[in-house]
Amino acid sequence: MHAKGKCTVVFALALLAGFLLMGACAAAQQPEGENTLSEPPRISPAEAYQKAKAGTAVLVCAYPDDETFRKMQLEGAISYKEFESRLPGLKKDQEIIFY
Repeated sequence: MHAKGKCTVVFALALLAGFLLMGACAAAQQPEGENTLSEPPRISPAEAYQKAKAGTAVLVCAYPDDETFRKMQLEGAISYKEFESRLPGLKKDQEIIFY
């Protein structure tokens, strides 16, 4: 194998090792028992109601059409369309509860 081929192999192995290390670090930083991105955290209806009532969370009806929203609206909830219009103004750490 010539020098260029060896460099390519070494670079590829270093890149692979870097990705594996990043994955291991990310897994190590994930606290035990916490949800990953694929599984959203779930809360009780009572907790959702209290957070919406206190104004610490935005309660959003996830149905995209207004008719279903009107049928399924909970006290303090906003429609998905209204949520989309508010999205640019929300803080990145704003808690959002979808139902």
